[in-house]
Amino acid sequence: MEKGLFHDLYKRLNMLDIRAYPPGQLSGLLHGYLTVYSMVRVYPWLEGTFGHPGDIHERAKEIARLYSGQLRNEDIPVDTRVGYAADMMDVYQVYSDLGYLKNGVDAAYQILSVRENGKIALPCRTPNVCRLLCNCYYFAGDEMCGELAGRLVMEALGYIRGGDRDVLLAWWSAICLYDDVVGSMELPKEEQERLNEERARLQVSVEREEDGIIERFRQMGQDADIGLVAGGFYVLAKREFEKLNKTCG
Repeated sequence: MEKGLFHDLYKRLNMLDIRAYPPGQLSGLLHGYLTVYSMVRVYPWLEGTFGHPGDIHERAKEIARLYSGQLRNEDIPVDTRVGYAADMMDVYQVYSDLGYLKNGVDAAYQILSVRENGKIALPCRTPNVCRLLCNCYYFAGDEMCGELAGRLVMEALGYIRGGDRDVLLAWWSAICLYDDVVGSMELPKEEQERLNEERARLQVSVEREEDGIIERFRQMGQDADIGLVAGGFYVLAKREFEKLNKTCG
């Protein structure tokens, strides 16, 4: 049933004019397209269903171009701008587009201002900041960013364990990114194993939250707002890719 819902939604989204919606609500849409792009690159026979990888990636770049014009607008909340910069780096990551990487890195270090003592001053302690720090570690080789990202992840795991489920999905992608990009390189074996255990423990709760997003989207149908549509698209795309990997891997 999810497969049919995903395919129907994908066709509808190709007719969507993304310029008609607030950029801040389009991150899920961007990552959904990046997931479909990766899916078609790995399984080329899916081009007949989803289109050419370059065309799919162009949809993600359309959103990134909207972000590019917002990065230096200080009237926009800093966490939103941090998310824009991190998303632009994500666009580069799957397509090696150096222009988006440079824009993302430049914006990152303007937001992550460096104090006189050489230490980075975090504008806030959010999942978007954690994602940005991980990307700066990965793309710029900034070990301080990797260290700060680890502190944020440990803090987040603490209050998620304490029952603060409202932030679970917001932190999930940041935790996974840290584990995959920074943790595997920087953490001692014992701490890496502990982080992997925490990630596995949270997976059940994450799947339950994602089920709720899909169900709300299914119930709302054409009346779903763009935030719910974008979130549902990303969840469905991830699940479709995971199923393909299990079937074809």
